[in-house]
Amino acid sequence: MLAIAIVALAFAVLVAMFAIQNSALVSISFFQWQLKDVSLAIVILGSAAAGALAVGLFSIVREIGLRLSLRSCHSKLDVIAKELDETQETSLELEQELGKLKGEIDLKTQELQTGKRLIEALEVELEATRGMEILPEPIDGKDEPIK
Repeated sequence: MLAIAIVALAFAVLVAMFAIQNSALVSISFFQWQLKDVSLAIVILGSAAAGALAVGLFSIVREIGLRLSLRSCHSKLDVIAKELDETQETSLELEQELGKLKGEIDLKTQELQTGKRLIEALEVELEATRGMEILPEPIDGKDEPIK
C-alpha cells in the first residue's frame, strides 16, 4: 500500500511540474460550455483531479462490492460450519450405535455357536442312539425278547 502511495505522489508531482511549465492562457469548449482565457495549468490540474476523483469513486464502488461479497462468504462459511458440527455429532451418534450393534452381533454369534455346539452334540447322541440296539422289555417275566 505504501508503494502505491509513493507512486501516486510522484505522479502528482510530475503533473504539477507539467502544469506549471505550461501556464499559457487557453479557451476551452465542451458541448455548450465555453471558458475563455483559462490558464492551461488550471485545466491540467483540474483534469488530473477529475481523473483521481473518478478512480477513487470506482475504487470505493469496488471496495463496497468486495466487502458485500466477503460478508456473503462469511455467512455461507457460518452455515457450512454449523452443518459440519451437526454432521460430526451425527457421525458420533452413528459410531456409538454401530458399536452397540457390533456388541449385539457378537452376542448373537455366541448364541448361534452355542446352539450349533448343542445341535452337534445332539446329532452325535442321535447317531449313537441309532447305532445301539434297543431291546424291548420282557413280557410275562420271561427274559426272552419278543421277535
